[in-house]
Amino acid sequence: MAAVNLDNVQGDLFSRGFPKYNEVYYLFSIVPGKEKDFSKALKTLVSEKDKYISSLTKVLADWAKVDAVIQKNRDLKDPDKREIVPISNALIAFSKRGLDKIQVGLTGHSLGLNNLRLSDPAFDMGMGIDGPKNLNDPPHSTWDPLFSIAPIHGLLKVAGNSQDIIESKLNDIKSVLGHSTIIKDIAGQSPPTSVNSRLDGQVRPREQGKKGHEHFGFRDGISQPLLKGINSDAALNSDKYMETPQNIITVSDKPPGTQDGIKADPKRRPEWMIDGSFLAFRKLEQDVQGWINLVDKFASAGCGSADHCGAKLMGRWKNGAPVIDDPDPDEIKARNDFRFKGVKKFVCPLGAHIRKVNPRTDADSVKMARMIRNGIPYGTEFTDKPDDKRGLLFVCYQSSLENSFQFVQRAWCNNPTFPTSRTGYDALIGQAKNEELLHTTLHDVNEEDLNPGLGQFPQMVTMRGGEYFFVPSISALNDILGSD
Repeated sequence: MAAVNLDNVQGDLFSRGFPKYNEVYYLFSIVPGKEKDFSKALKTLVSEKDKYISSLTKVLADWAKVDAVIQKNRDLKDPDKREIVPISNALIAFSKRGLDKIQVGLTGHSLGLNNLRLSDPAFDMGMGIDGPKNLNDPPHSTWDPLFSIAPIHGLLKVAGNSQDIIESKLNDIKSVLGHSTIIKDIAGQSPPTSVNSRLDGQVRPREQGKKGHEHFGFRDGISQPLLKGINSDAALNSDKYMETPQNIITVSDKPPGTQDGIKADPKRRPEWMIDGSFLAFRKLEQDVQGWINLVDKFASAGCGSADHCGAKLMGRWKNGAPVIDDPDPDEIKARNDFRFKGVKKFVCPLGAHIRKVNPRTDADSVKMARMIRNGIPYGTEFTDKPDDKRGLLFVCYQSSLENSFQFVQRAWCNNPTFPTSRTGYDALIGQAKNEELLHTTLHDVNEEDLNPGLGQFPQMVTMRGGEYFFVPSISALNDILGSD
């Protein structure tokens, strides 16, 4: 049995997330003076179960339909006869400034937002302050206009199997929320999306074998927290290590505690936040040519072939198989049931991305750092238009930003001395202060460090904008944030 009511939790908050080929992130602000009208519209939005905003119950049912069709399509000899399930789902979330605006319209009761300064200081500050201050993000003024030109109050995340079905769903929701009268667009863009107030993402081409892979070419989303009563028994049995208490992902009246040195008191949270989750959204631009050049440089120094060096920096082969397995990735499959204990640095460096973000020990700090990641790539294929912008629309969910996303980025990825003084930065998402060059340590077959000078390189991934949001439960949207 699940530790939460599946009808009450928004549907993207588990390892598989929304079924999707396309996804839109629509950012909006609440029109001044229309706060009370917004709360009324919000209540209408969730009054009809799963019509607009999807619960976990609906999304799990959608996945059952998708899985059945996938199995059916495997038996077809003609790929043109493949069946596609017409599915769309949506999630709504609010920044701290968005919750402040909603509070203006709720004259009858307090949301207890002042408590968030103590329980969730990163969310209270917003990413525009917390990022440059604590995560080595670029200055807020340099972010894409969509993220820097005006306050962002809310986020609609709409996903589905086609762009048309997504646009229809998004337009229906915007209509209910009173687009242009109660909510309005942010008057800024975030290229390559050429429309104000939104970002568009899509999975990479399946016919080219790239579906499920990010733009550096690696299969993504393999290591995810698994939740009893939500993930299948087969998934839980195949990966015991990633079984995760529900209170790591969704807010609970029994929070898991805090990381060492973190000044946050989750017990101070308002009760209405239970069954919700904090969302960190980041637009991450990927320099594919820079990545190719970097792995070629390490390959020339003796760490292996270019593919092998790339796998060492990631910690997995491009097909998702852990680099600790046989060096012929064509002979092995993606798996997640492994540990790093006893693994030599030549095989998997201490600074490999997946070793940085998930050290795979039994320490409480490692378990508390887990987060569900359900983003999507954006942009054209590098092989088609190498000069275009591309990357990842990164989304993660957790019950505490301080325990999970913020901690992992700050204390592990951005820390060249984690876990040892010679490790270096996470070569994928690490950020040094003032955009200084990164360094990481790979090793030759004798476990000797390669020339550290080879490890001086600019960031391969650049943060172009983002925000922290809170994803309320369905009941909170209806009974607390929504009003008659």
